[in-house]
Parts: sequence; C-alpha cells; structure tokens
Amino acid sequence: MSPINPITRKTGKIESYILRKITLLLVFAVSFAFFISCEESSFVGLEVQPPSDRFNLRTIEDSDISTSVWKRDSILAIDHPRSLLGVLNDPVFGRMNASFITQIGVWDQIDFGDLPVFDSLVLYLVVTGSYGRGTEEQEITVWELSEDIDYTASYYSNFDPLPVVYNDEPLARHKIGVPAGDTLISFHLTNQRVQDKLLFAPDSSVLSLSAFLRYFKGLYVDVALDDENARGSVYTINLNHTGSKLSLFYRNENTPDTVETNFRYDFIINEGANRINILSQDYENAVFSDRIGVTDTGDSLYYIQGGGGMISRLEFDNLYAWRDSMPVSITSATIYIPVKEDSYNEYFSLPGRVALFEMSEEGMLAGVPDFGLGDAYFGGNFDEEKGAFVMKVTNWFQNYVKGNRERDYLYLSVREGGTNPQRAVLTNSLHSAGGPWLEIKYTRH
Repeated sequence: MSPINPITRKTGKIESYILRKITLLLVFAVSFAFFISCEESSFVGLEVQPPSDRFNLRTIEDSDISTSVWKRDSILAIDHPRSLLGVLNDPVFGRMNASFITQIGVWDQIDFGDLPVFDSLVLYLVVTGSYGRGTEEQEITVWELSEDIDYTASYYSNFDPLPVVYNDEPLARHKIGVPAGDTLISFHLTNQRVQDKLLFAPDSSVLSLSAFLRYFKGLYVDVALDDENARGSVYTINLNHTGSKLSLFYRNENTPDTVETNFRYDFIINEGANRINILSQDYENAVFSDRIGVTDTGDSLYYIQGGGGMISRLEFDNLYAWRDSMPVSITSATIYIPVKEDSYNEYFSLPGRVALFEMSEEGMLAGVPDFGLGDAYFGGNFDEEKGAFVMKVTNWFQNYVKGNRERDYLYLSVREGGTNPQRAVLTNSLHSAGGPWLEIKYTRH
C-alpha cells in the first residue's frame, strides 16, 4: 500500500470537518423552524388580522368632552418656596387678594454689646415678578404674630390671620408701585415695642433657632389698594433668596472710638422658616360668576386660575364604550386643551404648565398616574403650534379601560397654584375654534 500524501491527509480532514458543520447547521435550522412554527401558532388570530387592526390611531372628538368650571375652597398653603403679595382686579376672573405669614430666625448667637442703641429695623423682600396690568401703588402692612406656626399642622390658603396677630399698631405701613423685573423692596418697621423686643432680647431667647421662634413668632405681611376698583397687580416674593431678611441696625456706645460703631444683624428668612400663603378670590365680578359649579351651561369657554382659584372638569361622555372593546392595549393617550387665542398677553401670561387630577373618595384632588412620571413624560406645557396645552394620560386611560377607575372625568388645574397667579381662558366644542380632544393609539388582540 502506498503511503498517503500529507497534503491529501490534511485535505480530507478539512472536508470531514466541513461536512460535520453543515450537518449541525441543518439540524439547527430544522429545529429552529419547528420552534418558530410552534410559537407562531400560539398567537391565534394575529396572522389573520388585517394590518390596520394591529396598530390603530383614534381621536375622541371635542363633542364627546364636556367642560365646566369649579371653585376650589382652599389649597395646602404651608412652606411654599415663593409667596404672592398684592391685590388684582382681573377683568375676566374678578378679584384676587394675596398675603403671607413667615417666620424669621437667628443664624448665630446674638451679642449686641453692653449698651446697644437702636438705629433702624428694615424688612427686605426680593420680588421676582408681577402679574396684572395695574400701575397703582399698593399699601403694604406688616404685623407681628402672637401665636406659633405649628410645623406639624396643615394650613390652607383660606387661613384667617387676624386671630394670631397683635392688634396694636402695625409694625410698618408702606406704599409700593409695580416693581420692574427682579427688585428688592424694603419697609422700615417703626413699632417701638418690636424694636425693643429684638434689640433687648434675653439671652435665653437667642441661644437657638427654636428658642428664638418661641420668643418671636413671625410676621404677617398684608396689602391693600387705596382704590378698591383699581386694576392692581400681584407680586411674586422669593422668601428663600438671601436678600429676603429682617435687618436690625444699631450702634453700641461702649465701643472704642477706634472701632466702627455702626452694626447690623440679619434675621434670616429661608427654606427653614415655616410660612403660610393666604389667598382669597372674589368672583362676584367674574364674567362666568353664574356658571361656577354648573354643568350644561351652553358657554363656549371654560377657565382655570392659579392662586387657589378656578379649576375645570373634563367629562368624557362616551369613554365607557372602550371597556366593551377589550382586549386592547393602549400604546399612548394624549389630551389637548386649546386656549382662546386672544385671551393672554404680556400682562396676563399663560401658566407655564397645567396638570390633570382625579377626585378621591374623600373629595381630595390627586394627580393622575402619568403626572408622577415627571414633566418630560407627562408634559402640561403650552404647544404654540397647536395652540393647546398637551398632556400624556396613557396610564390613567389604561386603568380606566381595565375597570380600575370608575370616574370618567378629570380636573384641570394650573400647576403650583399656591404660588402661581396665572390663568387661562379655554375653548370647548361649542366654540368656533373647537374644544379639547383625546388622541389614543392602541393595538387590538
């Protein structure tokens, strides 16, 4: 037998290797095809569905969404980062009054020296904006609180401050005009009793913040218009800004001549200070005063307002029919809220964002599930191109279709209404511009 050529031996091994690989690939391919055929057979009916039924886009027209306006009794008013101050006579919404209560605190132990002499006591407030078109001066009044602010309590915007302030002479009365952009306003507190109370505070009252708050409860800042019919404005006050504070200016006669004799101590107002935003609305002169809390009014407009004001209810008249069309999977649900075109301007700007709420069994408003997924998902901002506020309500709609929600209506409100005076005039299906609509994308199984 002739010897085998080494090259022939190598070639034979390669051919055998290739044949084994091809065989394995064929077995794998057959098995995979069988597996896929089994998997596909479990989706009974999907392969016979027309492509149009696998992905659908449907719009619930504005004629199927009813609107009405409702007044909020009050909103939670404690510890907002900003406060409102002012009186506004709105030609559409009527009158708004805004005032606030705040604590002030000590940031360090106080030592005014042996012979302190009072110079002045000044309250500074940082104003970050105004709302309304009034140019009239408003009179600011500052009072001292006689009662503690309970940090464990829930205070609401209809809180009555009069029982918790000293009813002697106010600490200050001062008139201010409409601030131009960000500005600092100040008031000299001229009440002798409070001047002495702060300058000659006993050592035990200034050892800590809690001790000082037991000694000096805080301030109530109110406002009034000389002319009740004036247009007015509401100011936004940033109490967390380092410029908002109560400053005591004094000198000390026991200071050597070679040392500066004029001193200043700043009592702080920051995020650690409890505060209450007090808001009231008078809708007697509002254009919709006879339609508040009434359905089927025949009005083509509806309204929302910050500052603890108006909210609106959206009722989806034929939403229940979706439950009869189960099983469906809701891919997305988006609601559009059109705004009346000529209803806003530089004086009455639109809210930065709006939100949708459900009513609980206890009568409290809670954000729809989509609201908790963040602004980037939920939206709520105004779309200039569509002329409408836009919000995602996919999770809420899914829950409703599955029967996890019984109510087929939602409430529309201005975001951060406790510190936001902005408002919007909205159109419904009776208006020539059309009303709100709900756009739904879904698949049917």
